[in-house]
Amino acid sequence: MTEKYFYPAIDRFKLLAAFLVIAIHTSPLTSLSPEADYILTRVLARTAVPFFFMVTGYFVLPKALEDRAYGFAYLKRIGLIYLVSVVLYLPVGIYAGHFKGAGIISVLKMIFLDGTFYHLWYLPALLLGFALLLLLLRALPFKAAGAVCVLLYLAGLFGDSYYGLIGEKTFVYTIYQGLFHIFEYTRNGLFYTPVFLLLGYAAARRRPSFALSIGALGVSFGFLLGEGILLKLMETQRHDSMYLFLLPVMYFLFSALLEDCTGEHRKTFPKDLPLYIYLLHPLFIILVRGGAKVTRLSFFVDNSLIHYLAVAVSTLAGALILTKLSTMLPKKTKAREKTSVKSKTK
Repeated sequence: MTEKYFYPAIDRFKLLAAFLVIAIHTSPLTSLSPEADYILTRVLARTAVPFFFMVTGYFVLPKALEDRAYGFAYLKRIGLIYLVSVVLYLPVGIYAGHFKGAGIISVLKMIFLDGTFYHLWYLPALLLGFALLLLLLRALPFKAAGAVCVLLYLAGLFGDSYYGLIGEKTFVYTIYQGLFHIFEYTRNGLFYTPVFLLLGYAAARRRPSFALSIGALGVSFGFLLGEGILLKLMETQRHDSMYLFLLPVMYFLFSALLEDCTGEHRKTFPKDLPLYIYLLHPLFIILVRGGAKVTRLSFFVDNSLIHYLAVAVSTLAGALILTKLSTMLPKKTKAREKTSVKSKTK
């Protein structure tokens, strides 16, 4: 049996990252300062999704490389979560008109690349990025696979935050226009996900000292903030998920959080709580807005900070209820899960 370690700081940041995702979709500081909201939601909060990918790269990818069955089981689990999420949000998507006039090709693009609802892009991106990186790491040395991932990310930058630097009516511009007929954003499983999965895996192989991580994080974070503000002023952004300095920020942030490591479990919150918050929060955005309309309590929508807090608190309550319900699974199912976990640690 291998010794099991726990990472409380990683767990706490997962919860913070889930609430940062809610901030991205509710813009909590808009009523106070649009500029401050941009820095919070379009720069700082862009650490949230890469962090989730790095968690997978650190904890799941090494096991998947050693055991193909483990990798397939992980992809199957994520696929099942995605299927349930698609079904859950299908009525909302139909009501909102997301599928109106969409042909079979458009629907397939939504399912396999862009997600069928605005936050669900994460799951097909994880499926594609994870499978792609597994193939790269099995076919190439680590550094070569890393170079491919970085090149893909750099290419994705020019379809995202650096899009305005591409001159119109150029050959490169034509290529990106062609790509956008295939998918909506370069923030996807091909260009975006693999590099963050790889950074998590790199941290599992070797990571810098805590002092170096903190120092480098401070410097790279300053550059990220400057990069985000400069690109906004230059009006180059087609989207605002991908930044050059997001790569070192995520690596050193994750490395610093890994220092809080213990062989003794510290009870924090249910393991799947951040996932449930991520998956459920758009429903509660709709419920809060609908509730405010019915009750005529418009400040729940008009005041961006109150709107964010209402969505965050109600989503947390819903996620806790779902977590509680998930613990009521039949004993046979739980026993199979425990057996599976034990076999993976042998």
